[in-house]
Amino acid sequence: MQDRRVRKTKESIKEAFFNLMSEKPFKDITVNQITEKADVNRGTFYLHYLDKFDLRDKLEKEILNELEENIAKQSLSNMIESPEQYAAELIGLILAVIEKNQDYFKVTLIHQDLGLPQEFSRIIRNRLKNQLLLPERVDIVPIDYYFAFIVNAQTGIIKQWVKSGMKESKEEIAKYAFTLAYNGPLKLMHQYLEQEKKN
Repeated sequence: MQDRRVRKTKESIKEAFFNLMSEKPFKDITVNQITEKADVNRGTFYLHYLDKFDLRDKLEKEILNELEENIAKQSLSNMIESPEQYAAELIGLILAVIEKNQDYFKVTLIHQDLGLPQEFSRIIRNRLKNQLLLPERVDIVPIDYYFAFIVNAQTGIIKQWVKSGMKESKEEIAKYAFTLAYNGPLKLMHQYLEQEKKN
């Protein structure tokens, strides 16, 4: 019973925090506002969190732990043999975490416009680095720039998906992300323009 009560209290605090984050900048939110909206007293809040920063950090940490657990399930064995399947699986696992925690991502990606936590890209990159011997460059591009481009492009797709109400399935978004990453936006546009010329 106690565990259930604690879970319910934390859910109320989390919901109140997300509601406030959709209304105003984080810097303007106070613990008083959170507790009033959650209908809990300040003492109860401080049993679980040091302050609003601790609340924010713990919520983010929960999601990052979930991401690490999710992508740890994926086998890297088919990366070379089937890059499309591998990429679709990886993106799908990431999107599943975002879909499950969509209240968090709606406030961070839309209302607060904070982007994905930097730890997201660190976790994904470390996963690849631990499994593969990455080169210093891909063609003429240093590997750090390569990852920066890929991660920021995928972040843009995820942000648009969340912003548009997650209408498409995770599988559809994974296909969009793979197509853009594998073929490149310029190549895709060039192919379209060439086809238009022929028509």
